[in-house]
Amino acid sequence: MIQQEVPYPFDDDEALARLRALTDYWSARHGVHTVWDGPRASLKGRKLGVKYDASAEVGGGLIRAKVSVGMLAEKLGGPAYVRRKLAEYLDPTHTVEALRARIPR
Repeated sequence: MIQQEVPYPFDDDEALARLRALTDYWSARHGVHTVWDGPRASLKGRKLGVKYDASAEVGGGLIRAKVSVGMLAEKLGGPAYVRRKLAEYLDPTHTVEALRARIPR
């Protein structure tokens, strides 16, 4: 289990919009199934035979994420990919609109 807390410099609503843009991107690109309940998300999926299960919560200046992946995902760089994508989507130089434009149609 990987647990991560990632700070953000926005109000909670903008951080939530950014995380929703990221989960929409992952859904379109990788088939990730996300269920939102207010500021909490549950993510599940399988990619290249690797199963993953994650949760995230937005609030109080932090995104708190828990990710459960197998050894193969660890070796293939899954955790580093998630950290990189979170950093990208929380980068204030990117607007929410620009991030949403990245979602494959």
